[in-house]
Amino acid sequence: MLILSRRPNESLRIGPNVVITVVGFSGNQIRLGVSAPPNVVIDREEVHLRKIAESIPTLSAAVLPAASTAKRQRPAVRRRARARAE
Repeated sequence: MLILSRRPNESLRIGPNVVITVVGFSGNQIRLGVSAPPNVVIDREEVHLRKIAESIPTLSAAVLPAASTAKRQRPAVRRRARARAE
């Protein structure tokens, strides 16, 4: 992982088209501005994980703990066939 120090109003570039600017900070939060072309998807990490979990239902419980509390469908119960009197 590359770790960079930036002050407010300083930027960094990712490739030729993406610019991230430190807009400000307050306490332990920083504000970032991202300038990128419309075809570049920009999501917060938790939103990205939610999108992945929603696209692959079997991963939702493993990726998002909150998804495991969602209402689940009961599995189909196979009933025994009754012996028929012949």
